Amino acid sequence: MKAYINTKVKSDNPNQIGGYHSYLTQEVEIKTTTLMPRKGQTQSGYGKAMPTNYMVKYNNRWQRVKTICFSNCATMYIGKLYSECLTVTIEKD
Repeated sequence: MKAYINTKVKSDNPNQIGGYHSYLTQEVEIKTTTLMPRKGQTQSGYGKAMPTNYMVKYNNRWQRVKTICFSNCATMYIGKLYSECLTVTIEKD
């Protein structure tokens, strides 16, 4: 299994769509842990800051991967807030 951290850079151009213009992608170590209870998840399965059983090593620290899902597609991230987050992409071998 491989994991990638995708960072975003805030644009100085006020006309830039979305306010971000650049991404840096780097491969990081990944491990699985015991499944955490689904905090923040609604009965329908949607929610924000839902912990997963994945952890990635970023800046020499193991950080829990969280998920935000309000439609048919979820986004995995690390950090405290999704708006200032680092998104995570996980590929299975």
